[in-house]
Amino acid sequence: MTLVEKYKVVQAVEPKTTNAAITGAYVSLKNVINATVVVNLTQAVGHATVISLYQAQDVSGTGAKTLSNNIPVWANEDVSSGDLLIRKTDGVSYTVANTAKNKQIVFHIDPAKLDINNGFTCLNVRIGASTQVTNFASAEYILDSKYAGDVPSSVVVD
Repeated sequence: MTLVEKYKVVQAVEPKTTNAAITGAYVSLKNVINATVVVNLTQAVGHATVISLYQAQDVSGTGAKTLSNNIPVWANEDVSSGDLLIRKTDGVSYTVANTAKNKQIVFHIDPAKLDINNGFTCLNVRIGASTQVTNFASAEYILDSKYAGDVPSSVVVD
Protein backbone atom coordinates (compact mmCIF):
# COMPACT_ATOMS: atom_id res chain seq x y z
CA MET A 1 0.00 0.00 0.00
CA THR A 2 1.33 3.44 -0.91
CA LEU A 3 1.35 6.54 1.27
CA VAL A 4 -1.49 8.17 -0.67
CA GLU A 5 -3.59 5.00 -0.50
CA LYS A 6 -3.41 4.98 3.30
CA TYR A 7 -3.23 8.69 4.18
CA LYS A 8 -4.75 11.93 2.96
CA VAL A 9 -1.89 14.33 2.12
CA VAL A 10 -2.86 18.01 1.98
CA GLN A 11 -0.66 21.00 1.28
CA ALA A 12 -0.95 23.35 4.26
CA VAL A 13 1.52 25.99 3.01
CA GLU A 14 2.95 26.18 -0.49
CA PRO A 15 6.67 27.03 -0.55
CA LYS A 16 6.97 30.75 0.19
CA THR A 17 9.15 33.29 1.92
CA THR A 18 8.79 33.86 5.66
CA ASN A 19 9.42 37.56 5.13
CA ALA A 20 5.82 37.94 6.39
CA ALA A 21 3.83 35.66 8.70
CA ILE A 22 2.16 32.66 7.05
CA THR A 23 -1.26 31.23 7.86
CA GLY A 24 -1.74 27.74 6.45
CA ALA A 25 -4.94 26.23 5.14
CA TYR A 26 -7.44 24.81 7.63
CA VAL A 27 -8.36 21.13 7.53
CA SER A 28 -11.22 19.35 9.23
CA LEU A 29 -10.27 16.55 11.62
CA LYS A 30 -13.87 15.32 12.04
CA ASN A 31 -13.12 12.01 10.30
CA VAL A 32 -9.44 11.74 11.15
CA ILE A 33 -7.78 9.29 13.56
CA ASN A 34 -4.47 11.17 13.76
CA ALA A 35 -2.97 14.17 12.01
CA THR A 36 0.67 14.95 11.35
CA VAL A 37 1.94 18.38 10.36
CA VAL A 38 5.32 18.48 8.62
CA VAL A 39 6.98 21.90 8.27
CA ASN A 40 10.15 22.44 6.24
CA LEU A 41 12.23 25.60 6.58
CA THR A 42 15.11 26.92 4.52
CA GLN A 43 16.79 29.61 6.58
CA ALA A 44 19.49 31.37 4.62
CA VAL A 45 19.61 33.88 7.48
CA GLY A 46 19.35 32.63 11.07
CA HIS A 47 16.02 33.38 12.76
CA ALA A 48 14.15 31.90 15.75
CA THR A 49 10.99 31.31 13.72
CA VAL A 50 7.90 30.25 15.69
CA ILE A 51 5.62 27.55 14.29
CA SER A 52 2.20 27.34 15.97
CA LEU A 53 -0.87 25.16 15.66
CA TYR A 54 -4.35 26.65 15.78
CA GLN A 55 -7.81 25.14 16.05
CA ALA A 56 -11.06 26.53 14.66
CA GLN A 57 -14.75 25.67 14.50
CA ASP A 58 -14.76 25.36 10.70
CA VAL A 59 -12.39 25.43 7.73
CA SER A 60 -13.01 29.18 7.36
CA GLY A 61 -11.18 29.71 10.67
CA THR A 62 -14.18 30.69 12.82
CA GLY A 63 -13.11 31.27 16.44
CA ALA A 64 -9.47 30.41 15.71
CA LYS A 65 -7.30 29.96 18.79
CA THR A 66 -4.14 28.09 19.71
CA LEU A 67 -4.46 24.46 20.73
CA SER A 68 -5.40 24.04 24.39
CA ASN A 69 -3.48 20.81 24.97
CA ASN A 70 0.18 20.05 24.36
CA ILE A 71 1.06 17.61 21.60
CA PRO A 72 4.22 15.70 20.61
CA VAL A 73 6.85 17.66 18.64
CA TRP A 74 9.96 16.45 16.79
CA ALA A 75 12.63 18.57 15.12
CA ASN A 76 15.66 18.25 12.91
CA GLU A 77 17.47 21.59 13.18
CA ASP A 78 19.94 20.74 10.38
CA VAL A 79 18.65 18.30 7.75
CA SER A 80 21.90 18.59 5.79
CA SER A 81 23.68 16.72 8.59
CA GLY A 82 21.21 13.81 8.72
CA ASP A 83 17.61 12.66 8.89
CA LEU A 84 17.30 12.25 12.66
CA LEU A 85 14.20 13.82 14.21
CA ILE A 86 14.71 14.62 17.90
CA ARG A 87 11.75 14.50 20.28
CA LYS A 88 11.21 17.92 21.84
CA THR A 89 9.10 19.03 24.78
CA ASP A 90 5.40 18.62 24.02
CA GLY A 91 3.71 21.91 23.21
CA VAL A 92 1.33 23.83 20.96
CA SER A 93 4.19 25.56 19.14
CA TYR A 94 7.89 25.21 18.46
CA THR A 95 10.59 27.84 17.99
CA VAL A 96 13.49 26.80 15.79
CA ALA A 97 17.09 27.68 16.64
CA ASN A 98 18.42 31.02 15.39
CA THR A 99 20.72 29.39 12.82
CA ALA A 100 21.06 29.49 9.04
CA LYS A 101 20.13 25.86 8.35
CA ASN A 102 17.49 23.77 6.59
CA LYS A 103 15.07 22.42 9.19
CA GLN A 104 12.16 20.03 9.58
CA ILE A 105 9.55 20.15 12.35
CA VAL A 106 6.89 17.46 12.88
CA PHE A 107 3.79 17.73 15.08
CA HIS A 108 1.52 14.76 15.84
CA ILE A 109 -2.08 15.65 16.71
CA ASP A 110 -4.75 13.44 18.21
CA PRO A 111 -8.02 15.22 17.23
CA ALA A 112 -9.29 14.58 20.78
CA LYS A 113 -6.73 17.21 21.89
CA LEU A 114 -8.81 19.90 20.17
CA ASP A 115 -11.53 21.74 22.09
CA ILE A 116 -14.19 19.44 20.60
CA ASN A 117 -16.68 20.14 23.41
CA ASN A 118 -16.91 23.70 22.09
CA GLY A 119 -17.06 22.68 18.43
CA PHE A 120 -13.37 23.02 17.50
CA THR A 121 -12.73 20.35 14.86
CA CYS A 122 -10.38 22.07 12.41
CA LEU A 123 -6.62 22.59 12.45
CA ASN A 124 -4.14 24.94 10.83
CA VAL A 125 -0.45 25.76 11.07
CA ARG A 126 1.04 29.24 11.31
CA ILE A 127 4.64 30.23 10.69
CA GLY A 128 5.96 33.46 12.17
CA ALA A 129 7.61 36.19 10.12
CA SER A 130 11.39 36.07 9.90
CA THR A 131 11.50 39.41 8.00
CA GLN A 132 14.08 37.73 5.74
CA VAL A 133 13.14 37.42 2.07
CA THR A 134 15.68 34.58 1.65
CA ASN A 135 14.05 32.34 4.30
CA PHE A 136 11.38 29.95 3.05
CA ALA A 137 8.83 27.52 4.45
CA SER A 138 6.37 24.88 3.30
CA ALA A 139 4.06 22.52 5.19
CA GLU A 140 1.88 19.46 4.67
CA TYR A 141 -0.82 17.69 6.64
CA ILE A 142 -0.73 13.89 6.62
CA LEU A 143 -4.09 12.61 7.83
CA ASP A 144 -5.06 9.10 8.87
CA SER A 145 -8.72 8.85 7.90
CA LYS A 146 -11.31 6.92 9.90
CA TYR A 147 -12.93 5.75 6.67
CA ALA A 148 -10.94 3.99 3.96
CA GLY A 149 -11.82 4.44 0.33
CA ASP A 150 -10.41 4.93 -3.13
CA VAL A 151 -11.26 8.63 -2.99
CA PRO A 152 -10.98 9.97 0.58
CA SER A 153 -13.48 12.69 1.41
CA SER A 154 -12.30 16.29 1.31
CA VAL A 155 -10.92 17.76 4.52
CA VAL A 156 -10.91 21.36 3.27
CA VAL A 157 -14.71 21.58 3.49
CA ASP A 158 -16.88 21.23 6.59
